[in-house]
Amino acid sequence: MFNGGFGVTRVVYEGDSFVGGFTAQKLRETNVIAPWGSTQYASQTNSIPILTRYEDDVVYLWNWNNVFDTLMWFSATPGQYWQAPGLDDPFARITVLDTSTVVIDGEPLRQLIVEFGDWEGIPADTLRERLGYSFNYLNGWSWFLTDMPWAGLRCYRDEEISFSAAGVTDCGFTLSIGDAVDNSAPVLFPNPGTTHFTVTPPPGPHTISLVDAIGREVLHLRASEQRQVISTAHLVPGLYMVRVDDQAPLRWVKE
Repeated sequence: MFNGGFGVTRVVYEGDSFVGGFTAQKLRETNVIAPWGSTQYASQTNSIPILTRYEDDVVYLWNWNNVFDTLMWFSATPGQYWQAPGLDDPFARITVLDTSTVVIDGEPLRQLIVEFGDWEGIPADTLRERLGYSFNYLNGWSWFLTDMPWAGLRCYRDEEISFSAAGVTDCGFTLSIGDAVDNSAPVLFPNPGTTHFTVTPPPGPHTISLVDAIGREVLHLRASEQRQVISTAHLVPGLYMVRVDDQAPLRWVKE
């Protein structure tokens, strides 16, 4: 979701470049955006590339101060932190809460649960090796620029693995107008989560139900908010299935 509209961003690796004395990866960003309430999508490719480099388990981003700054630190342990690129105040601190390993397409990838600064109400995020953040973005602090990403990371693909988020059935790697946004599919975040999750169904009233791993319905409610916060503090950790109306259920994990 963007200020004044909605859409998707596609980031593509274009090749390597030599920047600041280092070999960097050049990423090209294309946005496909429509004003709220419209289907008139406009596509724009940024002329300035995103530049990153990787060394010793750290992904660095070439920031607006024209230096490489820490973007992702995959060997960080719980309690360790780094600053969002180009920002020095405590509110831009990214702190590791937990670490684990996730297997995607047979590849074991490091996974970190991170929180951002001292802001209350901002949910923790999942950071996966190679894939990046689940709801944040490449600058490490994006929701202040994009008014909190609506769907987060939808898809990722390279030569070895392919990933799509829960509820995403067509990744649309061509990023054509028809593939740009599927507004009918609800989205859950954070996932995994702890005390709550937010579900973003299409506009209008909906029935939301939550079923535990043995098939018991543990929550059933009517909701009309487009960002409905569901409290899960009373639930035990484990796997749950979330259903919005009669759509296919979505997996949600409480840690």
